[in-house]
Amino acid sequence: MAKKLRTKDIFDLNIKDHIQELCNWMAKGIYEKDHIIAMSLLCAIAGENIFLLGPPGTAKSMVASRLKSVFKAGKSFDYLMSRFSTPDEIFGPVSISKLKNEDKYLRLTDGYLPDADVVFLDEIWKAGPSIQNTLLTVINEHLFHNGGEVVKVPLKVLIAASNELPAKDEGLEALWDRFLVRMVSNCIESDSSFFKMLKSDNEKNESLPESLLLTEDLFSKWQTESKSVTMNESVITAIKALRKQMNNLEKEDNNQLRYYISDRRWRKAYRLMQTSAYLNGRKEINLTDYLLLTHCFWNDVETMPTILKAIVNSITSQIQKSLRKLDKTFKSLMVSQSGPTDGQSNVSSNKDSAFVVYDYFYYLIENYPEQNTYFSKWDYNSLDESVREGIKYFDSKRNYNIIHILVPGKPFEGRLPNASKMTKVHVRKCPGGVIIDSVPYSFKSKSNSETESNDKNISLFSKITLAQETFRKIVQDWDDIVLNNWRNCDNIFLSPQDLALVMEINKDIEESIKTTEVKINNILLMINRK
Repeated sequence: MAKKLRTKDIFDLNIKDHIQELCNWMAKGIYEKDHIIAMSLLCAIAGENIFLLGPPGTAKSMVASRLKSVFKAGKSFDYLMSRFSTPDEIFGPVSISKLKNEDKYLRLTDGYLPDADVVFLDEIWKAGPSIQNTLLTVINEHLFHNGGEVVKVPLKVLIAASNELPAKDEGLEALWDRFLVRMVSNCIESDSSFFKMLKSDNEKNESLPESLLLTEDLFSKWQTESKSVTMNESVITAIKALRKQMNNLEKEDNNQLRYYISDRRWRKAYRLMQTSAYLNGRKEINLTDYLLLTHCFWNDVETMPTILKAIVNSITSQIQKSLRKLDKTFKSLMVSQSGPTDGQSNVSSNKDSAFVVYDYFYYLIENYPEQNTYFSKWDYNSLDESVREGIKYFDSKRNYNIIHILVPGKPFEGRLPNASKMTKVHVRKCPGGVIIDSVPYSFKSKSNSETESNDKNISLFSKITLAQETFRKIVQDWDDIVLNNWRNCDNIFLSPQDLALVMEINKDIEESIKTTEVKINNILLMINRK
């Protein structure tokens, strides 16, 4: 939360501070709803609508009430829908005098939905077809057909709520699609916030300073200027990856439209991201704005985890693709280094004699995460380039870790009286050592004077050096993305949960980068010792 500003400081606020002050004021006395409050304000300025899914009594209507108060002379309309609700109750009663004296069918809209800036409709899916059809026109075009007149409505945001999603095959799809932002509103979770809520008086909230109120001129100015916001290249890359993923998910789901995102919805999402960037004081959409799409693209509760994963994967798609391509390069280098085989994999090559032998039976694995780990010499002689299952264990008698190859059909445990901490690994042979769980490791070799360098090694070294440069560029590009998007991230509209998700993303990428770095170093070590 930003510190409370003095009245004289309010006039010096930039756009971002202004929005933060509005969010702070709206959140007073409403616990654990900061994110919903911020998103509802974002929707209002972006000209989009928001749906809140959750049980009764979770402050959904209070969010709408506070939001109305940030607009100068703002009006609101709240209504609890039922299957008996009539258009008169929502759009205003028919004027009897106009009908009687002038033969005109006009509604008296003062105090009703067509007259409101902020509208809150609870249990919206219970509305009848006549109400739904009129709502669609109001939402789409901000127009209300009142008899023979077409009236421009001042609606800035429609906040709808329900404890359920719209029933399928009942004609509610069009109305459901008009709510770009969809969020879950639950009861208070933490004990501290719960008891603060019990003791608080939500009815009393100091008035918003006049200078913070959003006037029509300021609102219009923000909407116009935000449309000039451009899009960062990393966001473009993520969108391309997400579109591809969503199309694939829809096909796998037999085209049930659970993962379908229309062009209109994409356009609205782009407008939301533009507004988020602008209100955060930026001229370019970045990945923090893009992450808000997690609240825009789900259609039912079952698909939420899959869509969340798709959006996360799209953010890291470029670096993951680059690392996979680099990994293929490493494998190709290892294959080219090994040269042609004579098919006699059980015979130890002369190159194997260059390794230092410990305890008569083992080679030392260099740079392995668990130090003092050894590989069976005889098992190594039986390996080839195909992947084999092995087992790593701690030998209490020798006081170090050992890796053996599992022999099909033979119970390996019976030969390990001193073994503990057993884990399975996957291994295959490579020049100068062994590949364990996809990571190459070299064996401790005799002095370099005992091995000879040749043109092939020089060529391989040149190729791996080029791969190193590619790797450095990949890492630098990712570091730039982290620096420009996530490091010291202060996007007003992201929740702590959103940021925690980003931290997990970065953690996974850092692990992949470390693994790749180990591969490069180990391959270089093998080449130098050939």
